[in-house]
Amino acid sequence: QSVRRIRMGNSTSGPVLVVQVEEEVFATPATSPRREPATSFFKRAKPPVVDASFADYHPLSGLPTPGYQGNLSKKQQAALDALRAQMAALGLTEQVAAAACAPAEDTDGLLLRFLRARGFLVPKAAELLQHDLAWRAEHAVSELTSRPEEEVLGCDPALFERYLPGWYGSSDLQGRPAQWQKWGDLRVDELLKSTSHEQLVMHHVWQQEKQMRRLAENAHAHGVLLSQCVSVVDAAHWHPALATRKAMAFLREIAGMDQAHFPERMGMIITINAPYTLSACWVVISGWLDPVGIAPVIPSFRNIAQILKSTSLFPLTTTPRSL
Repeated sequence: QSVRRIRMGNSTSGPVLVVQVEEEVFATPATSPRREPATSFFKRAKPPVVDASFADYHPLSGLPTPGYQGNLSKKQQAALDALRAQMAALGLTEQVAAAACAPAEDTDGLLLRFLRARGFLVPKAAELLQHDLAWRAEHAVSELTSRPEEEVLGCDPALFERYLPGWYGSSDLQGRPAQWQKWGDLRVDELLKSTSHEQLVMHHVWQQEKQMRRLAENAHAHGVLLSQCVSVVDAAHWHPALATRKAMAFLREIAGMDQAHFPERMGMIITINAPYTLSACWVVISGWLDPVGIAPVIPSFRNIAQILKSTSLFPLTTTPRSL
């Protein structure tokens, strides 16, 4: 239904079929059969029949799925209305609006994230949201990104870059901010020689808030609603000796932090070069995570080239060249 124009053309390799979909033009040999993605996870779902007033999602996102604005059941809508009314009764309407990552989401979008994270159980979602709002006020989270990274981290950011290299300037084709991290080089014990556990955790919050700003910028640039990010983890060189007591304590705390204060933000985790020994560590980490809101973890790819070939998630120009 979204195809605007089909025409025949010519190229040095023979006839070419040009299909214009939305604003993008794709050219393929006219005689070539359609190729499905190598991983069934990435097969494009049929567009859901939804409220036309919420047509502001990226066409590649498959949204809105059930539980998102524009695709709510009667019970889900009732839960949203109840949570909104409860926040108003507590005098928290302004705080909720301030916490929303506009224009990537509005107030209802934020409320729905917390409801999805708690299976649309209003009392549990309200408890989670109240705790988050109180934490944000206590730690002045809204002002955190205005502070220099060195001040938040408590040491030279070059050390963090050395012991946990990462790239945060790219986005996937849906406009979701992507973070690329080399967890195979993670050395928490070395970092803690120059900073504290608490500052390391707060630096993670600083990074997450930076991602939320990029989420809002991308939503504005693309003119779509966005609520999630993507994480690509390069696990090359990882070995069990890196899973020290201090490292696991750090990972456990930031996992809890993300679930409590950034629910439903991680849309997908993709792993690269993951050794089989990492699976045992993942079993431990996954035990810390809420099964309701856990992001899908894509089976490991060998390298970025395989990701680009198999998933069609990232434009080549936005991938870190060093990977």
